[in-house]
Formats: sequence, structure tokens, C-alpha cells
Amino acid sequence: MSEPSTEHSAEALRSSRIKLLTLIAIAFVPIFIAYIAYFQFPALAPTGTTNQGELVWPVVEGNAIDPQLEALENWALIQPLDAQCTEDCRQMMYLSRQVVTALGKNTDRVQRVLLSPIALETELAAHVAEEHRDALVIQAGMELLNGITQTQPVLFLMDPNGNIMMFYSMDKAGKPMLKDLKHLLKISNIG
Repeated sequence: MSEPSTEHSAEALRSSRIKLLTLIAIAFVPIFIAYIAYFQFPALAPTGTTNQGELVWPVVEGNAIDPQLEALENWALIQPLDAQCTEDCRQMMYLSRQVVTALGKNTDRVQRVLLSPIALETELAAHVAEEHRDALVIQAGMELLNGITQTQPVLFLMDPNGNIMMFYSMDKAGKPMLKDLKHLLKISNIG
């Protein structure tokens, strides 16, 4: 009588071991495959990013440019203005205004900032006062920002922690920048 019971317990033990090994394989085989793929086939690793703007590395702190930037508690689109502010410069101001407006309910989470090394000329100051009332105008040196990119005009994106972390040239302003901002505001718990 003890033989069938022993056979039954041996069968149950074998079945339990197979289940345990299956569970271990389910957990570790994907990790092993990923490890092998990463180190043996690096060409398969994705190289693209989803952001449309160019990342600033190393990150520049806003207070290094002007202490007023550190006081901002929201995301900020910062546009350095040159002395003349050509048609492209004005187009960039227009696009930044349109992007912030297109954010809808998140409009109040993004502040527009215009940086000028000198006081704005009368005609430009009138244009800013008339068309870009929501923009904060700060007179500050732009050496740090000019060292990042030589592209003009350009918009810099500063996070609520005061880090200038991305920039957009004229060809990436507009819809690509709006896509990035919507994504950042969706996943961000700050600002």
C-alpha cells in the first residue's frame, strides 16, 4: 500500500519542481535575453529620442544668468534678444506666444521671458508692450547662453528648478516645441 502513495508523492514532487523551474525561467529568461542583446548586439539599442529640441549639456542654472530667473516657479521659455531683433527674432517671439496659448489649461504653467543685454530700443519696446504683454523682460548678460549655441534666434526651455535644459532653433519652434512642452507638462509634477 505504501508504493502507490510513494509514486503519487514522487509525481507531486516532480510536478512542483517543474512549476518552480517554470516560474524561475519566466522571471530570469527575459533578463538574460536583454543582457545578451545589450552587450552582444549594441547596434540593436535605440539611438533616437522623442524630444524635438536639443538638450543642453551641461545644464546651465538660470540664476547664473540673472537672479530673477531663479525666482520663476514655472517652466520658462527664454528668448535672448539681439540689439536689432530682426524679422526672425520677432517671428520667434510670435511662435513662443502661440505655443504657450496652445497649451490651453496649462498656459499658466509656462512663463515667457525675453532677455536683452541692453535696454530695449523704443520701437522694439513698443512692439513688446503691444504684442507680448505676457512676456517678462529682463536685462541681463547672455554670455552663458551664447556659448551653448550660435543659432539665432533661439528659445531656451528652463525647468521649474531653474535649470536651462533644452533649446529650440527656428526650425523646431512651433509644433515640435508644443509637442515637447505638452509631454513635459503631462509628466511633470512641478511647475
